[in-house]
Amino acid sequence: MGLDKWIKPEGTVKKTEKKEEARSTKKPKPQPIEKNGENESIKLTKFILICSKPKCKYKKIIMKKELSEKDRICPRCKNEMKVQ
Repeated sequence: MGLDKWIKPEGTVKKTEKKEEARSTKKPKPQPIEKNGENESIKLTKFILICSKPKCKYKKIIMKKELSEKDRICPRCKNEMKVQ
């Protein structure tokens, strides 16, 4: 084995400097533009629904603005669920 692997040629130093310069000259990514407060008006709330029958014990979590009557009905036993 020779000492060639331990001695680095001068060309590799120049390559790393060029890479660093290229990284610094990149333009920053543009931030997404919000449309007239649409993102502000959508406020989701987390609803935890549990079936009121002790035998069923069905549980589901919904992220919505408001609950509908269809959401409050248990898909297993068709009974009304409690909101926690």
